[in-house]
Amino acid sequence: MISEDALPARIGPEAGARGPASEEWRAHWQSVVTVSIGIACGYALYQFSASQFIAPWQTAFGWSRGEIALAQNGLLLSALLSPLAGKLLDRVGSRRPILICMTMTGLGYLAMACLSSSLIQYYATFLFVQLFGIMTTGLSFTRILIARFEAARGSALAISRVGMSVFGVAVPGIIHLIIVSTGWREAFLFLAAVTLLIGLPVCWIGLHDHKREPRKDAAATPPTGLLRLMRTRPKILLLCLAGGLNYAPLGALLSQLQPLLVSKHVTAGDAAMMGGVYAGTVLIGSLLSGVLVDRIWAPLVGCLFAAGPAIGCALLLQGDDPAHWVAIAAVMLIGMAQGAEIDVIAYLTARYFGLPSYSSIYGMAMMITILCTFSAQVSIGFVYDRFGGYDVALAAAILLLISAIIAYLSLGRYPRPGADGPCR
Repeated sequence: MISEDALPARIGPEAGARGPASEEWRAHWQSVVTVSIGIACGYALYQFSASQFIAPWQTAFGWSRGEIALAQNGLLLSALLSPLAGKLLDRVGSRRPILICMTMTGLGYLAMACLSSSLIQYYATFLFVQLFGIMTTGLSFTRILIARFEAARGSALAISRVGMSVFGVAVPGIIHLIIVSTGWREAFLFLAAVTLLIGLPVCWIGLHDHKREPRKDAAATPPTGLLRLMRTRPKILLLCLAGGLNYAPLGALLSQLQPLLVSKHVTAGDAAMMGGVYAGTVLIGSLLSGVLVDRIWAPLVGCLFAAGPAIGCALLLQGDDPAHWVAIAAVMLIGMAQGAEIDVIAYLTARYFGLPSYSSIYGMAMMITILCTFSAQVSIGFVYDRFGGYDVALAAAILLLISAIIAYLSLGRYPRPGADGPCR
């Protein structure tokens, strides 16, 4: 397995000639399998099922939906630490951080199973899961594939999402059955078992780092100060805004998906089933976006997958009792966009700025994305408490997605192959 830093830092059309897609797949398909399973078993595992714990916690502890949503405050600290985490990955590789954080995330799920009625305990425990869970996401795993694929980079990123989609289809239904039959605490024990008994061993066996070479492209390292970043690399901020404005409404809707559907007179069982549909369409969106970004201008792909969920939100705004097929169509459009968004941002980061500072820039993009998502996830709970429904949140999501489309289009053309200096 080749070293991450041994690969060319500059991304251009000529890359495919040096490493045809078929050769890349023959050499590194094992990395795609490992990344696929690793991402599926980390923090993403909880995200697909998070909304199913809201009603049981309300019943067990008397918490409001706004109080439950406020636990997303941990995303703030995670966001601020993401650029630092990216720098760490650029320096030491991915293996050790992933193994440590996968272990801590599993232990965090065990701690969630021991919650009492104390909101402080809930907030502190969930903060623990968020801080370590952030390093079990694409921030850590996408670098492994970015380093090993060029000609088939988009496809590799997309196929690495297969594991998360498969788990996402199966896990919500399993979680629903566990909560109904035994309780929500046992559901967290199940999440811990998947992370510690499947995700951790697979990463231990399949992830390998190599001795790193000295930096040869120090000029590509992005400035860390936000004001300086705005002045010297405006396209980084455009990329961050595109990701944040696109992902924030998707994350907010996912965090309240089941109660949102129930508020539209979808039964609890059907809502759980639609959670599985959502996860399945994440795979479709990921694969489709991966194929497209290898072939056409990637910002346009981002625009297409921002328009889809805007249409989905508009469908859910058509009355309080939409037809069953309308609800499913809306869920599918929103799910496809979530599958595409992470891959598109990762691809754009590498395509515009190269590998040497990939994790640092991607960490910056995650910081903005998490900050936006935090605001949206907290707001949606309080919006429901204030208005007694989700229509105001759906309308706001449409406006955010339109803003994301504008940010994508503002990125402009790819940097010219052989151009000096990183893309600005």
